[in-house]
Amino acid sequence: MLLFDGLGGATGNLLPALRGLRAGPENAAFFDTVFRALDEVADHLDPAERDRFGPAGLALRRWLDPGSPTPAGLPPNSVAEGICLHVHQACLLQPTRPADPGTVAALGHSVGLLAALLAGFRLRRPDEFLATAAACLRLVAVTLIRGQQAADGPPPTAEALAGYQSQRGAPPGPMAALTGLTDPELRALLTGHQGAGGPLVVGLANAARAHVLSGPTAALLDFHRAHADGFARTGVTWVFLHNTIPFHSPALAPAARRVTRDRALIGELPGGDRLRLPVYATDAPRDLREAPDLVTEFLDQVLVRPIGWEAVIRYAVTDSAADRILDHGPGAAARRYAKECLRDHSRRIRFESVPQFSAAGVRGGQRAMSALSGPGRTTQGNGSGPVRAVPGNHRPGG
Repeated sequence: MLLFDGLGGATGNLLPALRGLRAGPENAAFFDTVFRALDEVADHLDPAERDRFGPAGLALRRWLDPGSPTPAGLPPNSVAEGICLHVHQACLLQPTRPADPGTVAALGHSVGLLAALLAGFRLRRPDEFLATAAACLRLVAVTLIRGQQAADGPPPTAEALAGYQSQRGAPPGPMAALTGLTDPELRALLTGHQGAGGPLVVGLANAARAHVLSGPTAALLDFHRAHADGFARTGVTWVFLHNTIPFHSPALAPAARRVTRDRALIGELPGGDRLRLPVYATDAPRDLREAPDLVTEFLDQVLVRPIGWEAVIRYAVTDSAADRILDHGPGAAARRYAKECLRDHSRRIRFESVPQFSAAGVRGGQRAMSALSGPGRTTQGNGSGPVRAVPGNHRPGG
């Protein structure tokens, strides 16, 4: 089974990794398609939107220009990072690369769902693949832009920020990872704090004791302030994520509806009946070959619906009879949570990582890529025991 990570796994080496891929002559047509698709998205935006998202979210050509310095660190927001993530994953799915004959299914964590769908079509003609990859890229770009617009609001006040101090993770934002609480324990705390229908939701249940809350930054700060002492006493860890969009939250339903007005830009994406492999949803255990509209599925699953990773990964392995998971990364979050959730599964699963580079001698190539998913780089837990804190920025969401 092919596995694709979401925004939770990549590190500051994502841009150097993309630059290494672009340097390969075998990828020239792919990156020409990428740049054209992003130009089309930029042309579609109104001037104010283009001024905001053009430089930060759609400037991949400039970032990957070998004559310019590679930007340091992570891309500047979830729009830019999500675009980079999807371009990296799609590049490694090109039909010019050997197809794995043992592939039985595909699954993507959050935004990684789109790469899983692209893989599930099993497109072997280069022209057909590039046309579908362009539609996928336009879809992910406009989805992230509309999600960021829906998430925009007044920043937390200085008073709200004053009480928060952390040596790990990102500055306060609209998603925060908690490790150490069961799902019922976390939901009980949330209900006691905000009542039913409050602004905070459990956006991702990544493992039995690893969750991500989504919602307004001020509300997350207030929840943390109310429970920080209890978290410290019981060993619960709290880390704000780098995400600038509160993925998997009903608050983004307006963004999903807004993208429906961008469908002419996105173009046609094949339906579920065109999938040649089972591709599994992340909101519930189900096969997307039965879904008539994969654009709507992507919008709902990434923006609005929560992820229940344990139920999904266990169902996918059982339904597909997989005995091997081929991790396409680029980060380690999806793989680590998959290992954690499958520890006691009846099937013995072997995990492998897809080779990330084919261009030899590219500066920042294989070495940069290996750092994306190295031990201790990204998320909580290593899949061999209870999920626990790992040094580094913890970013298991989106």
